[in-house]
Formats: sequence, structure tokens, C-alpha cells
Amino acid sequence: MLGMDTNQNKIIDLLREFHLIAFKEIELLNLRIAELESLPSRPDETPANGAIIKSATVPSAAGKPEIMNEHQVAECIEMSVATIRRWRLIRQALKFLKIGSAVRYKRADVQIWLDSCPGMR
Repeated sequence: MLGMDTNQNKIIDLLREFHLIAFKEIELLNLRIAELESLPSRPDETPANGAIIKSATVPSAAGKPEIMNEHQVAECIEMSVATIRRWRLIRQALKFLKIGSAVRYKRADVQIWLDSCPGMR
């Protein structure tokens, strides 16, 4: 019985250590996300006139690619990139594509999602 208590204590200690490491990694990831969001946008990610899009529709595809990155989606729906990433991680909302390690969104899927939002009908 004494050996069982020792093993249980070792397992509990290992789980605590693992839990601590996981929280530290999450904190580092959140700091990295904040750091990336604070970087200036690339010129190809903003509208030509620099205007913020206020409508509930995805900007027209005239001259724009049919595939958008998470920064373009976030700007389009006026949400933070962190929110878009969080939704993707919990598989909520927008459909996305993985091209290698890159995450992309189809413009049509973004529009379909916007149309399905309760406040947008």
C-alpha cells in the first residue's frame, strides 16, 4: 500500500509540472500573437484608399484574390486576428484552408458566414 502512495504522489507531481509547462507555453503564444498583431500591416493587406470597411459584406473581389489570410479576414469583419485564431482553434465559425502551414479563408466562405450571423440578417 505504501508503494502505491509513492507512485500516486509521483504521478500527481508530474501532472502538476505538465500543467505548469502548458500554462507557460500558452502565455508565450499569447505574447507572440500580441507581438505579431502590433506589427504594421503589409501594404497589400489594406484597401487602396486606406479606408476601414464598415459594411457587413466582404469587399468586392474585383482585382483581389479569392483567398484571404487571417489579417485580411480580421480587417474585413472588424475583429482582432487573435479572435479569428481562437475561433479557428475551437473550430467555431469560419471555414478555413491549410496550405502547408499557411491558413487561408475563401472569400465566399467569409461572406456565407457573415450572412448566417443572427445580427446580420
